[in-house]
Amino acid sequence: MTETPYDLALGIHADALNSGLKSLHSEHRAVFQGSYGPETIEGISYTFTWDFLQPPELVLEKPDAGLWDKMIKAQGVTVLPDSGVLQVHVPQLQVGGTIAGDPLPQGVTEIKVAVQAKADSSGITVVPLGVWFSKIPDKYTRIMVEKVIAPNVLDQAKNLVNGLKIPVQDLFGQQVTLTPVLLDVTGTHLVLTATAQTGRASAAGASTGAAADWPSDKQVFLLVGRDLMAHLLQGALDQWRGTKLAHDDRTVIVLGSVWWDAEFRQARNVKVDESDPTSVSADFDIPWSVGLDVFAVAPRKGCALFKAGQSS
Repeated sequence: MTETPYDLALGIHADALNSGLKSLHSEHRAVFQGSYGPETIEGISYTFTWDFLQPPELVLEKPDAGLWDKMIKAQGVTVLPDSGVLQVHVPQLQVGGTIAGDPLPQGVTEIKVAVQAKADSSGITVVPLGVWFSKIPDKYTRIMVEKVIAPNVLDQAKNLVNGLKIPVQDLFGQQVTLTPVLLDVTGTHLVLTATAQTGRASAAGASTGAAADWPSDKQVFLLVGRDLMAHLLQGALDQWRGTKLAHDDRTVIVLGSVWWDAEFRQARNVKVDESDPTSVSADFDIPWSVGLDVFAVAPRKGCALFKAGQSS
């Protein structure tokens, strides 16, 4: 993280993402079903229904040139962007509908949707790029696919996570606002990076940062920058302000009394070591005192043989 302008990076492997989609498909089938229409195109009324018979899969890479050429492009799209492109693969999409009131036979097709995922201070945005269908049986179905189904599939992809934001996090007693900066697609992982109000870089400064060499051998990883980690640790320590660390005595009447006090007042200047992120330093304010009395008639009532302390 020292080589990036980001304060936090969350990476999720494609296998973990697709496992989640599989569970969602199994437990909430209605999410993957729907209908649209009627819509009139060239004087003919169309409706259509869809059902994801199998769960969709995320493919964290661009479509190859051959597949891209075959895709029905979203309006205004002609070329693939350089970054953030992934595919939604639907092994079995069942479609049906009507043309001019006459029902169409249900058909099953495989589809692949190319999208670009982007992140900035306003949230996460998905931009539809194109969609490929494995088979389109006849010219009327092709019109329906190109004019009705494809635009709706692309709209569904676009609206999937548009505007998603990271809420203010209460971490170790600290209110931390995380601002998305980059959504990186590595081939194995989807990586969301963010800056914090307490971090080294602003969202505007980080938005031009290049993708890093992220870990590739973890299903899920979370990386935290040193400044944010120091901020979180400072917040955790602040919750202990004014806490008694020790307050006790041991008295044997007549013979003597030993007593001690210590209080955690505060910690300042928490820092995570630049060369060793497992090493943390801080200035601690911990006043303490200790004493030994002899011939004590009660706790701390006797002749002081020894007394020491430090106010900070």
